[in-house]
Amino acid sequence: MTEPLLPDLANDLRLACQRIARRVRFEGTQQVAPHQFSVLVRVSKTPLTPTALAERERVSTPSMTRTVTGLVDAGLVSREPHPDDRRQVLVSITPAGQRVVTETLAERDSWMMQHLQGLDADDLALLRRAADLLLEVAAHE
Repeated sequence: MTEPLLPDLANDLRLACQRIARRVRFEGTQQVAPHQFSVLVRVSKTPLTPTALAERERVSTPSMTRTVTGLVDAGLVSREPHPDDRRQVLVSITPAGQRVVTETLAERDSWMMQHLQGLDADDLALLRRAADLLLEVAAHE
């Protein structure tokens, strides 16, 4: 690819990813706000401190504290004492929170599968390769 085409490709890929992410994010029942869902997904993998969550989500600690409090009040996460540092707490997902994650991801995957139906094998193979490359690019935080 010639150098002048790289800015156009970067712009088009960014726009496509943003539009798809926005469409998928607002499909389904929306049991929680997008920023809350992002926190649920993170703590579904491993309990984290509010400070660690804030760093990963790139928000202020006070903002994350408000988000966590909302999720605690909704029964989707719990706060538990940190086993190594009594001054801190760990945020863990509850069974209700895990249900929200599972249901939301299923709805989003269903939306995407509906939009992929009807594509031919060559296009699906091309999208498989593109998805692999985009995941690789996204891994470089």
